[in-house]
Formats: sequence, structure tokens, C-alpha cells
Amino acid sequence: MAFLGHVREFLKSDESKARVLKFLAKFLIFAIPLYIILYFNLEWQQLESSIAGIVSFLLGAMGFAVQRGGDFISIPVSGGQWGAFINWDCTGWKSFLALIALVMATDFSLDKKAKGLAVMLPALFAVNIARIVFMFWFVSDFGLAYFDLVHLVIWSWGLILTILVFWAIWMRWASGKTRNTKQKN
Repeated sequence: MAFLGHVREFLKSDESKARVLKFLAKFLIFAIPLYIILYFNLEWQQLESSIAGIVSFLLGAMGFAVQRGGDFISIPVSGGQWGAFINWDCTGWKSFLALIALVMATDFSLDKKAKGLAVMLPALFAVNIARIVFMFWFVSDFGLAYFDLVHLVIWSWGLILTILVFWAIWMRWASGKTRNTKQKN
């Protein structure tokens, strides 16, 4: 509740409202690539194949008897095999574009934006790979009973939360508000 009180107080001034509207307008502009990709149903097959290769390698390194045919990965489960295609949505492309739009919509310098994205995009890629590997491990250990629920939570909410946490940490860093920063009088 205290957070909402701070938000209400912040939005009382016209300058704050203008800053929020400017941010939202810039965010929507930087979100245009997402809508173009969706509209034209564009995909990057090499990225899908690369992620399938990385996931297969990691599963093998974890001791799974993984089989890969193109972008289809399968593992042994109780009672047989289970597999999944690494498709365009598995690449996390929407998450990357959302993070880029959030960063680019701010008023920070291009240098700070570039440095932040140079760290956050590879980290987001690693989180996405870990998410896919986790799903295979989950099915291997717990079966398919809760697959849809876990997939939805890990896929949708997990990546959204990751993006917001990365962005919040970057915003704190970019604004110079870190724990180690000492205020000068």
C-alpha cells in the first residue's frame, strides 16, 4: 500500500505526469519491432537451432540420454520418451525486445543504455536457456502432470519478472543509486 501512495504522490505533479507519458510513448515506439515480427510471422531459424544445440549439450552434460533431431529434443521419462520442439517462442525473442524497449525508453545516456544491454541481454539469454533445461529436468523427475502449469509460470511470469528485476537493477545503477554510492555534500 505504501508503494501505491508513493506512486500517487509522484503522479500529482504535471512534470511527473509528462515524464511518465514520455516514457510510455518511447516504450511504444521501441515496441514496434515486436509488432512487425508478429504481423509478418518472422522467425530466425538459426537461433532456434542454436538454442536446441545448447540445450541438448547441457542436458547431455547433466547426464540425460538426450536425443536431438533438428530442433526436436527428447529425453527418456518413466514409461518411454518425452520431447519438445525448440520453436521461435522458445528463443525468448519477445523478452529481449521488451527489455530493449524498457531500457531505450528511459532518459539515460546511450552509453549507459548500451552498457546495461551488453550485460542484461546475455544474462537474459542464459536465464532463458536455464528455463528450457529446467523444463526438461522437471518432466524427467516429475512427469507431465504439472507440465502446463509449470511451463506457464516459468515461461510467462518467470521471464516477465526477470526482465523487470534486470531493468530495476539497471535503473538503480544508471541513476547512480547504489548501496556503495556515498552522497557528497
